[in-house]
Amino acid sequence: MKIILYCVAVALAVVTAIGYVVGKGWEEEARVGQIQLSKSQLVALWSEQAKAGDPEAQYQLGRYYDRDRVDYLTAQKWYRVAATRGNHAGAQYKLGQLYLNGRGVENNLPNAMMWFRKAAEGGDARGQYFLGVSQRDGWERKPDFIEAYKWFLLANRDPELVLGEEARFDPQKALLELDAVMSEFDRAEAQKRADKWQPR
Repeated sequence: MKIILYCVAVALAVVTAIGYVVGKGWEEEARVGQIQLSKSQLVALWSEQAKAGDPEAQYQLGRYYDRDRVDYLTAQKWYRVAATRGNHAGAQYKLGQLYLNGRGVENNLPNAMMWFRKAAEGGDARGQYFLGVSQRDGWERKPDFIEAYKWFLLANRDPELVLGEEARFDPQKALLELDAVMSEFDRAEAQKRADKWQPR
Protein backbone atom coordinates (compact mmCIF):
# COMPACT_ATOMS: atom_id res chain seq x y z
CA MET A 1 0.00 0.00 0.00
CA LYS A 2 2.85 2.40 0.91
CA ILE A 3 4.54 1.67 -2.40
CA ILE A 4 1.35 2.54 -4.34
CA LEU A 5 0.94 5.83 -2.43
CA TYR A 6 4.62 6.60 -2.98
CA CYS A 7 4.26 5.97 -6.75
CA VAL A 8 1.12 8.16 -6.94
CA ALA A 9 2.92 10.97 -5.07
CA VAL A 10 5.93 10.74 -7.41
CA ALA A 11 3.65 10.70 -10.47
CA LEU A 12 1.80 13.82 -9.22
CA ALA A 13 5.10 15.57 -8.57
CA VAL A 14 6.32 14.76 -12.09
CA VAL A 15 3.03 15.96 -13.66
CA THR A 16 3.19 19.17 -11.61
CA ALA A 17 6.80 19.80 -12.64
CA ILE A 18 5.99 19.21 -16.30
CA GLY A 19 2.98 21.54 -16.05
CA TYR A 20 5.13 24.23 -14.48
CA VAL A 21 7.80 23.96 -17.17
CA VAL A 22 5.26 23.96 -19.99
CA GLY A 23 3.45 26.90 -18.38
CA LYS A 24 6.68 28.86 -18.09
CA GLY A 25 7.35 28.21 -21.75
CA TRP A 26 3.96 29.68 -22.70
CA GLU A 27 4.59 32.68 -20.47
CA GLU A 28 7.94 33.37 -22.11
CA GLU A 29 6.45 32.92 -25.60
CA ALA A 30 3.69 35.41 -24.79
CA ARG A 31 6.23 37.92 -23.48
CA VAL A 32 8.37 37.61 -26.61
CA GLY A 33 5.25 38.09 -28.77
CA GLN A 34 4.46 41.45 -27.19
CA ILE A 35 5.96 44.38 -29.00
CA GLN A 36 6.37 47.69 -27.24
CA LEU A 37 6.45 50.69 -29.55
CA SER A 38 7.65 54.12 -28.55
CA LYS A 39 5.34 57.10 -29.02
CA SER A 40 7.29 58.23 -32.09
CA GLN A 41 7.03 54.74 -33.61
CA LEU A 42 3.28 54.72 -32.92
CA VAL A 43 2.86 58.13 -34.53
CA ALA A 44 4.80 56.98 -37.59
CA LEU A 45 2.64 53.85 -37.81
CA TRP A 46 -0.60 55.85 -37.38
CA SER A 47 0.56 58.35 -40.02
CA GLU A 48 1.19 55.59 -42.52
CA GLN A 49 -2.14 53.91 -41.77
CA ALA A 50 -4.03 57.23 -41.69
CA LYS A 51 -2.74 58.20 -45.13
CA ALA A 52 -3.91 54.78 -46.36
CA GLY A 53 -7.44 55.66 -45.15
CA ASP A 54 -7.70 53.86 -41.78
CA PRO A 55 -10.25 55.84 -39.66
CA GLU A 56 -8.95 54.46 -36.34
CA ALA A 57 -5.40 55.56 -37.18
CA GLN A 58 -6.74 58.98 -38.24
CA TYR A 59 -8.57 59.24 -34.90
CA GLN A 60 -5.45 58.21 -32.96
CA LEU A 61 -3.38 60.82 -34.80
CA GLY A 62 -6.00 63.42 -33.94
CA ARG A 63 -5.81 62.42 -30.28
CA TYR A 64 -2.02 62.60 -30.39
CA TYR A 65 -2.08 66.16 -31.75
CA ASP A 66 -4.93 67.11 -29.43
CA ARG A 67 -3.48 65.78 -26.16
CA ASP A 68 0.26 65.32 -26.59
CA ARG A 69 1.20 68.12 -28.97
CA VAL A 70 -1.66 70.53 -28.16
CA ASP A 71 -1.85 71.34 -31.86
CA TYR A 72 -5.62 71.71 -32.27
CA LEU A 73 -5.46 72.73 -35.91
CA THR A 74 -3.75 69.48 -36.92
CA ALA A 75 -5.91 67.50 -34.47
CA GLN A 76 -9.11 68.81 -36.05
CA LYS A 77 -7.77 67.95 -39.50
CA TRP A 78 -7.32 64.29 -38.56
CA TYR A 79 -10.56 64.15 -36.54
CA ARG A 80 -12.43 65.61 -39.50
CA VAL A 81 -11.01 63.05 -41.94
CA ALA A 82 -11.90 60.16 -39.60
CA ALA A 83 -15.32 61.67 -38.84
CA THR A 84 -16.35 62.35 -42.43
CA ARG A 85 -14.65 59.67 -44.51
CA GLY A 86 -14.51 56.94 -41.88
CA ASN A 87 -17.70 57.84 -40.00
CA HIS A 88 -15.70 57.36 -36.77
CA ALA A 89 -18.01 58.19 -33.81
CA GLY A 90 -15.10 59.00 -31.47
CA ALA A 91 -13.65 61.46 -33.99
CA GLN A 92 -17.10 63.01 -34.41
CA TYR A 93 -17.31 63.55 -30.66
CA LYS A 94 -13.81 65.08 -30.52
CA LEU A 95 -14.66 67.40 -33.41
CA GLY A 96 -17.76 68.49 -31.47
CA GLN A 97 -15.55 69.26 -28.47
CA LEU A 98 -13.21 71.36 -30.60
CA TYR A 99 -16.14 73.38 -31.96
CA LEU A 100 -17.69 73.75 -28.50
CA ASN A 101 -14.44 75.08 -27.03
CA GLY A 102 -13.14 76.94 -30.09
CA ARG A 103 -9.92 74.95 -30.37
CA GLY A 104 -8.43 74.72 -33.85
CA VAL A 105 -11.76 75.95 -35.24
CA GLU A 106 -14.06 78.87 -34.57
CA ASN A 107 -16.31 78.42 -31.52
CA ASN A 108 -19.59 77.30 -33.10
CA LEU A 109 -22.39 75.70 -31.06
CA PRO A 110 -24.49 74.56 -34.08
CA ASN A 111 -21.47 72.75 -35.55
CA ALA A 112 -20.58 71.29 -32.15
CA MET A 113 -24.14 69.98 -31.79
CA MET A 114 -24.09 68.52 -35.31
CA TRP A 115 -20.95 66.51 -34.46
CA PHE A 116 -22.20 65.50 -30.99
CA ARG A 117 -25.43 64.28 -32.60
CA LYS A 118 -23.53 62.22 -35.20
CA ALA A 119 -21.30 60.75 -32.49
CA ALA A 120 -24.29 59.95 -30.27
CA GLU A 121 -26.19 58.32 -33.12
CA GLY A 122 -23.06 56.31 -33.92
CA GLY A 123 -22.98 54.94 -30.37
CA ASP A 124 -20.30 57.10 -28.73
CA ALA A 125 -21.21 57.47 -25.03
CA ARG A 126 -19.47 60.86 -24.79
CA GLY A 127 -21.58 62.21 -27.66
CA GLN A 128 -24.68 60.76 -26.00
CA TYR A 129 -23.77 62.49 -22.73
CA PHE A 130 -23.37 65.87 -24.44
CA LEU A 131 -26.61 65.42 -26.36
CA GLY A 132 -28.25 64.76 -22.98
CA VAL A 133 -26.70 67.93 -21.54
CA SER A 134 -27.89 69.97 -24.52
CA GLN A 135 -31.43 68.58 -24.19
CA ARG A 136 -31.47 69.13 -20.42
CA ASP A 137 -30.06 72.67 -20.56
CA GLY A 138 -31.81 73.81 -23.73
CA TRP A 139 -28.72 74.63 -25.80
CA GLU A 140 -30.63 74.55 -29.10
CA ARG A 141 -34.28 74.71 -28.10
CA LYS A 142 -36.34 74.56 -24.94
CA PRO A 143 -35.25 71.85 -22.48
CA ASP A 144 -36.60 68.33 -23.07
CA PHE A 145 -36.02 66.23 -19.96
CA ILE A 146 -37.36 63.01 -21.51
CA GLU A 147 -34.88 63.17 -24.41
CA ALA A 148 -32.11 64.25 -22.02
CA TYR A 149 -32.86 61.29 -19.75
CA LYS A 150 -32.84 58.93 -22.76
CA TRP A 151 -29.39 60.14 -23.84
CA PHE A 152 -28.03 59.95 -20.29
CA LEU A 153 -29.33 56.37 -20.02
CA LEU A 154 -27.52 55.50 -23.25
CA ALA A 155 -24.33 57.26 -22.11
CA ASN A 156 -24.52 55.34 -18.86
CA ARG A 157 -23.95 52.10 -20.81
CA ASP A 158 -20.26 53.10 -21.01
CA PRO A 159 -19.74 55.52 -18.10
CA GLU A 160 -15.97 54.90 -17.94
CA LEU A 161 -15.54 56.35 -21.44
CA VAL A 162 -17.48 59.47 -20.45
CA LEU A 163 -15.76 59.87 -17.07
CA GLY A 164 -12.39 59.27 -18.75
CA GLU A 165 -12.90 62.50 -20.66
CA GLU A 166 -13.39 64.56 -17.47
CA ALA A 167 -14.51 63.55 -13.99
CA ARG A 168 -17.32 66.12 -14.01
CA PHE A 169 -18.91 64.39 -17.03
CA ASP A 170 -20.89 61.82 -15.04
CA PRO A 171 -23.96 60.29 -16.73
CA GLN A 172 -25.05 58.57 -13.49
CA LYS A 173 -25.02 61.87 -11.62
CA ALA A 174 -26.94 63.52 -14.48
CA LEU A 175 -29.60 60.80 -14.24
CA LEU A 176 -29.92 61.29 -10.48
CA GLU A 177 -30.34 65.05 -10.94
CA LEU A 178 -33.14 64.49 -13.46
CA ASP A 179 -34.77 61.86 -11.23
CA ALA A 180 -35.47 64.66 -8.76
CA VAL A 181 -37.44 66.75 -11.29
CA MET A 182 -39.09 64.14 -13.54
CA SER A 183 -42.21 62.09 -12.97
CA GLU A 184 -42.09 58.30 -12.97
CA PHE A 185 -44.17 58.35 -16.18
CA ASP A 186 -41.61 60.61 -17.94
CA ARG A 187 -38.71 58.42 -16.80
CA ALA A 188 -40.54 55.32 -18.08
CA GLU A 189 -41.07 57.03 -21.45
CA ALA A 190 -37.36 57.91 -21.63
CA GLN A 191 -36.47 54.31 -20.77
CA LYS A 192 -38.72 53.05 -23.61
CA ARG A 193 -36.99 55.38 -26.04
CA ALA A 194 -33.57 54.27 -24.86
CA ASP A 195 -34.56 50.59 -25.17
CA LYS A 196 -35.71 51.13 -28.76
CA TRP A 197 -32.63 53.13 -29.75
CA GLN A 198 -30.20 51.53 -32.22
CA PRO A 199 -26.89 53.01 -33.43
CA ARG A 200 -26.81 54.04 -37.06
